[in-house]
Amino acid sequence: MKKIIVTGSSSGFGLLTVKTLAAKGHTVYATMRNIQTKNSGTAQQLLDWAKTNNADVKVLELDVTSDASVQETISRIAAETNGQIDVLINNAGNLVDGFLESLSTQQVEWLFQVHVFGVDRMNKAVLPYMHKRNSGLLITITSGLSRLHLPYLGAYSAAKAAADTLAETLQHELQKTGIDSVVVQPGAYPGTDLIKNRVEPDYPEAEKSYGEFAAKVKTGIGNLFAPTPQNSDATEVAVLINNIIDTPAKQRKTWFPIGLGAGMPFIEGINDSTGGFSDTLQSALGMKN
Repeated sequence: MKKIIVTGSSSGFGLLTVKTLAAKGHTVYATMRNIQTKNSGTAQQLLDWAKTNNADVKVLELDVTSDASVQETISRIAAETNGQIDVLINNAGNLVDGFLESLSTQQVEWLFQVHVFGVDRMNKAVLPYMHKRNSGLLITITSGLSRLHLPYLGAYSAAKAAADTLAETLQHELQKTGIDSVVVQPGAYPGTDLIKNRVEPDYPEAEKSYGEFAAKVKTGIGNLFAPTPQNSDATEVAVLINNIIDTPAKQRKTWFPIGLGAGMPFIEGINDSTGGFSDTLQSALGMKN
């Protein structure tokens, strides 16, 4: 069984993934912020669930935006596992939506701190341990919005696109090692807490300049995340992650879009084109084989 770290485990995909993987017999380090305050109830409920289900779950404090927090927690895990870190699942996320003009630079920076710098920070913390074993898997949860860019979600999409690029680049750079880096691109799952925990724009008055168009966009985006009878259960994302882990190293695809409905063929087409062109160029430059 594997030693697995999941960031952003207090809700949504993270919490579902922790339970799914732990139920399969893996040791799962469920990391989150504020386990002594805001998330204390969630942390205890998760530990109670683990005890009831005879699952090996350890809840640890971790803030992906802090160098000190990441280093302290990863060092603690490595000490406990004798350096065995098999899988890192970069799931921690946040949402600030709104017209780009209505978001403060600090809000855009916050999105990038979590989704981009946080992912980079976590990857760099675990990779030395994976290199020592020449084995490991990095899974980054991005979004279908890393490929599809809509009004009102521009800053979020930009952060997810950057995280997607980091993960893809690592897959290329790690091709001669026993380590994989893959991307999961979920669609809109109303069952997660992304919308409930969204943060309002700092400058909402800026939307007045967009007139009736602003109202149409906000309604449209609201419909994108609205529950319908056709919505899939978010647990399928956790099941996909489990299947990726079970796939042998170097036999995994780079991208795994899921829950995108009619948009699936378009996202898959972009992924295939991007990967194909990169492979062709690398071969032409003598980087492949």
